[in-house]
Amino acid sequence: MKIRLFMMAGMVALPAILCAKGTVTGKILNKATGEPMDFVTVQVFDSTGKKPFQIVASSDSEGKFTLPNLSDGSYVIKIMNVGSVNQERPVNISGSNIDLGTINLVDDSKVLKEVVVEGIRSQMRFELDRKVFTVDANIAAAGQSASELLESIPSVEVDQDGEVSLRGNSSVTIWINGKDSGLTADNRAQILEQIPGESIDRIEVITNPSAKYSPEGTAGIINIILKKDRRGGYFGSAEIGGNTRGGGNVSANINYNTGKWDTFASIGFRMRHGKGGSETRRTFDDGTFTNSDGDSRSHGNNLFFRLGATYHLTDKDEFYVNGFGMFGRRYGKTTTEYTANRPDHWLSDLQISRNHGESKGAHVEWGYTHRWNDNHSLETMVSFNHWGGPSWNSYGETETWADNSTTEQYREQSMPINVNSWEAKVDYTNKLNDWLKLEAGYNGNYSHENTPNTTMRLSPDGTLKIDESLFNRFIYSNNVSALYVTLGGKIKDFSFSAGVRSESWQVRSRSLEYGQNREDVPEFKKNFFALFPSLFLSYSLPKDNEIQINYTRRIRRPWGGQLNSFHNVSDPTSVSYGNPELEPQYSNSFELNYLKSWTYHMISFSAYVRTADNMINRIAYMDNDVMYSTFANVSKMANSGCEIIFKNSLFRSKLDLTTTVNLYNNHISGWSYDFPTESGNIAHLSNEKQNSFAWDARLMANVKLPLGISFQATGRYASEQKEAQGARQGGWSVDAGLRKIAGNWSFSLNCRDIFDSRKWKSTIYGPGYTQTSKRWRMGRVLGLTIKYSFGNMKSNKKGSRDNSGEPMGGSGYDEGMD
Repeated sequence: MKIRLFMMAGMVALPAILCAKGTVTGKILNKATGEPMDFVTVQVFDSTGKKPFQIVASSDSEGKFTLPNLSDGSYVIKIMNVGSVNQERPVNISGSNIDLGTINLVDDSKVLKEVVVEGIRSQMRFELDRKVFTVDANIAAAGQSASELLESIPSVEVDQDGEVSLRGNSSVTIWINGKDSGLTADNRAQILEQIPGESIDRIEVITNPSAKYSPEGTAGIINIILKKDRRGGYFGSAEIGGNTRGGGNVSANINYNTGKWDTFASIGFRMRHGKGGSETRRTFDDGTFTNSDGDSRSHGNNLFFRLGATYHLTDKDEFYVNGFGMFGRRYGKTTTEYTANRPDHWLSDLQISRNHGESKGAHVEWGYTHRWNDNHSLETMVSFNHWGGPSWNSYGETETWADNSTTEQYREQSMPINVNSWEAKVDYTNKLNDWLKLEAGYNGNYSHENTPNTTMRLSPDGTLKIDESLFNRFIYSNNVSALYVTLGGKIKDFSFSAGVRSESWQVRSRSLEYGQNREDVPEFKKNFFALFPSLFLSYSLPKDNEIQINYTRRIRRPWGGQLNSFHNVSDPTSVSYGNPELEPQYSNSFELNYLKSWTYHMISFSAYVRTADNMINRIAYMDNDVMYSTFANVSKMANSGCEIIFKNSLFRSKLDLTTTVNLYNNHISGWSYDFPTESGNIAHLSNEKQNSFAWDARLMANVKLPLGISFQATGRYASEQKEAQGARQGGWSVDAGLRKIAGNWSFSLNCRDIFDSRKWKSTIYGPGYTQTSKRWRMGRVLGLTIKYSFGNMKSNKKGSRDNSGEPMGGSGYDEGMD
């Protein structure tokens, strides 16, 4: 019996013995003053001192710290603080607690001097498969939105409607923290307008993503990474700004991190006022015309907030939940005067339109990560996204005819948008040996939209009644499931990665007319399956030279608005609608990259070729003096070009220059397309094959001025670019800004579009007519932003800063692509 009891006791005690743990404690003082130092980072490394564990603590107000529950083994404890000489302590845990006693940190006068005096943080850096642009280094970004920030990124364009293109191609995917986050081609312009620039850490441009990432967007991916910071203790910042348009912004964020928890919260409010205009000239071959001139005023405000927490269960396991939300209101007024001299047509039409609406969006994600070691991990994530809100527009028109008679019309249109989506991801990574790494995973994205559109017209008796012919309810689902696998590695100076991604997706849509229910309209169904391979080869040459070649297959799927057959009649001279028969556009992309670095200079050269079948393009035709525009798969396309980037640090780093030049040729094959018109006729549309050369250039200059002032200027130019049925004319603009750092304070003064030159012009050619259009918004704006950083600063008594040149302070946590 005693033997059995002894064995049972041994069995109970054995796990405790095998999993013996100890606690490390200590106290940190400033050697010069003898004062306790709070918020000093204390982290556990392996016995070599090279591999960090996710076991982190920070000292309290008395300088004390505790590292609990360390498993038996040998470790190195590192005590790290900006502005101090870091220290290390080797420890050996064997089931007992260890007290490191008092640790005295010495001020590192050299470091303190350097971080206070030295330079301007580089705005751009290069990684293996992407270019990374740091937002904090962009002085002109202060107080701006994500949409405005993208305009300063080389090779990225944002038009007057907030639509984004990359290297002249509008088929680009935009992510937040490496995920879709509910952004679609239908809503991303509005969402990007609401995200405050001060919440963004960096923007990554990936022109040829591997099979690990979504192939959506033939031009590539723009990944917006929100800020994070894992320093121990609490810290944050507050910011306020205003501009000469009467707009303003105010925001605040706070982080609190301990050894087990990373938490953050931030909130930002933006108020904006803008003005814009439009000008259209439609000339017919018989000498007649239809013209318009418009003037608009817009106003809006929005609230953007973020919350999140990460729990480090062990040094190998962590759970996180985070998200963001936005609430916004917008309203505006546009006055447009139309004139014409067409036969049997009004001579003038004065339209006054008003709009107001609300934007409501939310993104929530839950995730778990397990790391067996630095090279072996499993990550899972599930997220939910919602985007919607009511939208209302009114149109009042007064038409004047040749006999001086007038007719008046009034209509109202309401469209409450409602889009929901779920996303799930599983990513597995394992470095199989010294030269081979395996990545595999699953990604599912399931979205659904149910949006009604109701138009009311003023009847002769003075009451508003539903215009049944203009009612529409669009119900749309797009479900995408993907599996991927990649193998990559490095053998001496040669690196490689090859992979394939398989995707299946289902499109379901209904476009209901007035009085119809779902069962009255057959569902439009399409099922697809495709493989998307990728290949990357890279070789490091002597003397800091590197060459890389890669290939990927990508896709541009039609989005909801392009598939919705509803007719938008807000413009009496133009009607737009979608085409439910659209097919996906596939592309093959090849790139050859070369990089050469010197101590103060760098040059990057990228040559690329991109071919596409079933090219999706907007086409237009005339019917009864009204222009109708929709989308169609009209032709094949081949783009080829080169992008050259120079980075130069001159005059002992007093002047930093980043120059980007993009040269490309666009070839569109000849095409012919017959389209049934509203009147029952057939519009025959065609164009011969065409080649067009286009180029754009951008120069960013950072200058260090006396008294700790930094100056930055960005200039850009884009030439004309031909399209299937016309061309987009070129344009240019210049932005500039000043920044002054004073302790925990930062003052930024910037001027956007200094010469009031940011305008968008286009030309459309059709049978019997030519139309030129010009639109603009905002114009010159001068803004001032003041920022104050707080927390975790007591040990930095001499005003030390991080390498951004900003006072220490940040916000948020991201699970972006690492």
